[in-house]
Amino acid sequence: MKTKSDFLAVLLNDYRNCCVFLHNTKEKEIAEKILREGFIFENQLSHSTDRVNAGEPIEIAYFLFQRKDYGIYSIIIAIPKAIYDLYLQYSIDYEIDIEDVITITQPRLSENDEFLYTISPKHIPGYFNTQTGEFIKNPDYDALYNNWLNMAGRDKSFRKTIS
Repeated sequence: MKTKSDFLAVLLNDYRNCCVFLHNTKEKEIAEKILREGFIFENQLSHSTDRVNAGEPIEIAYFLFQRKDYGIYSIIIAIPKAIYDLYLQYSIDYEIDIEDVITITQPRLSENDEFLYTISPKHIPGYFNTQTGEFIKNPDYDALYNNWLNMAGRDKSFRKTIS
């Protein structure tokens, strides 16, 4: 008998060429909003998500076990490795954090005085319901999407404009 983590592992196998990040939430409405508007995170992506190897079912099962208290809806962020590598290179070239490259909105300060960033819904293939095993696809997911190229005229001195 397959477990829910087995179903998620099979699903994530389609994203083996991606950097995959998972984030759990308790409310379906929030999961749906993330699919429509993108994933907002504070300070660093690693503070709000767990990076998992899409080809490692044990790692995926461990994530679901560790994060079960955070909710039953696992948001899947899948950025193709080639695009992620470009983001890293842009980060180096412009001497900015990768979060400043990944974001589709101007970084802004939270009430905790931390920067808030938004990952495009085009980098979110959907979310997985860990109770039912259902995967809800995001029709806007685009494996070829590179938000940096789509931000023509973008101010490359993000943090200078915030202070």
